[in-house]
Amino acid sequence: MRKTDTRRRGTVLILTAVLMVVMIGMLAFAVDLGYIVHARTQLQRTADACALAAAGRLPDQSAATLLARSVAAENGWLSLMETSDGDELHGSDLDPMKVECGFWDRDTATFTTPQPYGSQANAVRVTLRKTEAVGNPLGLFFARIFGQSTANASASATALYDRWLCGPFVGIESVDVGGDIVTDSYNSGGTLLYQPSMARDRGSVCSDGPATIHGGPIVRGDARAGKGQPIRVDGTSVVTGSIGNRLEPLNLPPVDASEAAAMNDNDSAPPVWQGTAWRDPLRANGDFSLNAGEVYDLPPGTYYLRNVILNGGSTLNISGLTKIYISGTLKRAGGCTVNNSTKIAANLEIYSTGGTIDVTSDNPFYGVIYAPHSRVTVNASSDLFGAIVGRTLKISGTAGGHYDEALELDDVEFSRRVALVD
Repeated sequence: MRKTDTRRRGTVLILTAVLMVVMIGMLAFAVDLGYIVHARTQLQRTADACALAAAGRLPDQSAATLLARSVAAENGWLSLMETSDGDELHGSDLDPMKVECGFWDRDTATFTTPQPYGSQANAVRVTLRKTEAVGNPLGLFFARIFGQSTANASASATALYDRWLCGPFVGIESVDVGGDIVTDSYNSGGTLLYQPSMARDRGSVCSDGPATIHGGPIVRGDARAGKGQPIRVDGTSVVTGSIGNRLEPLNLPPVDASEAAAMNDNDSAPPVWQGTAWRDPLRANGDFSLNAGEVYDLPPGTYYLRNVILNGGSTLNISGLTKIYISGTLKRAGGCTVNNSTKIAANLEIYSTGGTIDVTSDNPFYGVIYAPHSRVTVNASSDLFGAIVGRTLKISGTAGGHYDEALELDDVEFSRRVALVD
């Protein structure tokens, strides 16, 4: 009996030792795994916060990068950048915090850094690493017993800075798009021309009031009505983006023409050849007109006008940055050519403080019309490149409306947001 008891006690001791090893292993696994999961969660939260904050500073990439690092520090992130050799580590492969500014392509859901030629940085990717490669791995606890003293963890977040949620074809009180109009977008980058094969889905139509899409338009973008306002899409109309109501009003600023009224280039406007004699198309009262057959080269500059009448058969040539403020009516008749020879929409800005804008366009138009207090009507058989804002906006015809995403005009940058996209 004693020998049997001795053997049993020996067996129990062996089993106990084995079970203790197993239990310690399970404890090590549970504690250290929980620690790793917690660390990764904290890294992800910090990366998300850094990316969102940084994206709000775009397109200033330096400011975005500095803010990302500041937010990381506020969240307890200790970067190797704080060491004496931080200058050498900044942005290197040994920097545990990597901040990249680049371009987020909605169509392919991909991030490219640096941004493609002709595109502005619209997104920030932040990567945080606690790894052996950068010299700051996670230190484990019980796993050391089994020879595993560290573990790697990392997190990455990409945030998009979206400046054009509404528009670029806006009727504040109402928007009506009919005919066979096609809207989309492109990015000239200041030099590139529109290419149908490269068109983007930023040709949205928007209003604080009702929105109507009827006939056969194709809207490559969103169709948005105001909060609680009706939105109608019928006929063979196609809207590739979202259809719905806005939650917040546009709050677009009025046109401030005081500076242009006080100081402008009206006196530099040359006469026009009428066929048999010269005449001044710009009168002392601010009215500007071109008659059929007249060809006029308007020098680049800022002009403050009252009524602008461009009759059919006339030609207005724009050769550089030109800003035109109108206090009355703008009427462009069919057959009239507005030739922005630069083919850059930002080089022709038309601002209206009231009255009406009535445009019949049968030649390509590159420019921006910003008229938040004017009724704007566009009947186009040729394409428009740029953006249009009116108190009301009605577009019809068979042309294309192509929003140039490279526009950097405060008055036509609509509601802004930052959002995590990856």
